[in-house]
Amino acid sequence: MQIKDSALLDPAKLRLLSDPLRSFVVYSVIPQAKTVKQLAEELGCPPTRLYYHMQQLEKHALVFVEDTQLVSGIVEKHYRAVARELRLDRSAFSAGGTTDRSRLDALLGFVFDQSRVEIQRQVESGALDLRRAAPQLGALMAYRNVLKLNIQRAAELYLRMKALWDEYDEQAKIPDADGQFYAFAVALYPNAVAAETPTSELERPTTLRRERKPT
Repeated sequence: MQIKDSALLDPAKLRLLSDPLRSFVVYSVIPQAKTVKQLAEELGCPPTRLYYHMQQLEKHALVFVEDTQLVSGIVEKHYRAVARELRLDRSAFSAGGTTDRSRLDALLGFVFDQSRVEIQRQVESGALDLRRAAPQLGALMAYRNVLKLNIQRAAELYLRMKALWDEYDEQAKIPDADGQFYAFAVALYPNAVAAETPTSELERPTTLRRERKPT
């Protein structure tokens, strides 16, 4: 088997890659094949922690064994990503012309739920200091805004955000020998605020009901 130019990510693969360790492994073995020992050194963890993850990635066709070598009587596997580029299979998120809610949830969970869990974990461990602000290293950059843009300016924003993502998507394939891990999430989408109706408990009018006293 040889590495392909591109491969599609369906909802099942997204769920698998929601684990940051698995996501790092897949990107790390895009440029070249690596052993579990080499990946463990990059991650700073014992090799035994990776065996189950590698089995799952291979089972779901995200990595494959490109080569094997016999080292001290043990077969050493060299894993490689199935493709140089992983792209979202957008056709897998609809069925019969309508959006499949469960599959959409897989995508949103991969980007937003996983980011939330990771940020909470880093804050609780002390690795992320919320007193810091960008551009300080180690700060949390989590911003949200709603803009009203004409077609041209919206197209320009999409291009700039996509270019930034592409730049660091390539960096993910060549991890530095030292340093620490960073997570990078991007979201840009149309948001028809004028057509929305209040849905949160804070926005809903409060109705007071008087309790009837027992007679």
